[in-house]
Amino acid sequence: MERKHLARRAAALLCTAALFAASVPLSASAEEVSAGRALNSLQNGGMISVADLEEVALDYEKVSDDFLETVADEDEISVSLLKKLAVSHSLPTQYFQRFIDDSFVFKMGSQFQYIPVDDTLPKHSYNWDNLDDWYGEKEYNVGSEARAVKVIDVSSYQGDINWKKVKADGVDYAFIRLGNRGYTEGTLNLDKKFYRNMDRATDAGVQVGVYFYSQATSTEEAREEAQFVLDALEGYSLGLPVVFDIEGAQNSSYRTYGLSAQTNTNIVKAFCQKIENAGYDVMYYSYCKFLIEQLDMSQLQQYDLWMAQYYDVPFFPYNFKIWQYDYKGQVDGISTPVDMNLMFLDYVPNAV
Repeated sequence: MERKHLARRAAALLCTAALFAASVPLSASAEEVSAGRALNSLQNGGMISVADLEEVALDYEKVSDDFLETVADEDEISVSLLKKLAVSHSLPTQYFQRFIDDSFVFKMGSQFQYIPVDDTLPKHSYNWDNLDDWYGEKEYNVGSEARAVKVIDVSSYQGDINWKKVKADGVDYAFIRLGNRGYTEGTLNLDKKFYRNMDRATDAGVQVGVYFYSQATSTEEAREEAQFVLDALEGYSLGLPVVFDIEGAQNSSYRTYGLSAQTNTNIVKAFCQKIENAGYDVMYYSYCKFLIEQLDMSQLQQYDLWMAQYYDVPFFPYNFKIWQYDYKGQVDGISTPVDMNLMFLDYVPNAV
């Protein structure tokens, strides 16, 4: 959320108790899960089919012809060889990750970083064979049945939104930024469009939740942020949760620079506990690398997760309820690019 808004400027770069009562579990048989992992886990005794390498390469323009020519004469190659070729041929991380299912893969300069998957954390059962692209938007369909819904998240960066047009464009759910804490000075700020967005979205029939972008450096500040949110929400009813948005410091000038994973984890817990104690549903949001390096997710299992990863096919084996897959979406009624998300049906009110 906040991270990519800054990136674009510098580049220059969920619910109430009724939700859970009405939720529908997203189930998948062992066969479906296995099928869904087929392109993530193309390994058979540490070997990968070259036919699969070639097929998946069709999804990624930056997979070089030189790489495909290098492996063309083989039926299969080892994972260890693929790791070497990934460096020498500068394979896109998204593509490379499709063949590595025991580690998260990140590009570090010309090299790759591997962070092992934690097998003690609960895993989701989404089957990515059910993931479809439809005019630039993601859909998750099991057979002919949609099993996820479109969600957007917005802030003052989107300007004045025509929520009636947004609703007519098929958006029934939206998260609205309530506010943020300053990156350096640490002041608490209400989003300039918060009240306008809340009023006009609900008037248009869009179910809303809110998010707060944190720069808390302690549990005391996290609770202060939670109280700020509660004060601003007075008089409003939410159809989706209050979300704690925690992201990494862009540089050493950020007040959260250098915080430990345990401190970050304590901050998430402090905010979420205070919001939950006030009677709201709560979840936390971040992007993949921060989640696995800067938080101890084993201590946050009581809270639902909204995960950001701008991949064609996500690689995040742990439980999550919402996937933010793009920050350049186009929605009628919004004049700027907007964040696009899939919210899976085990998290949607009145899902049938």
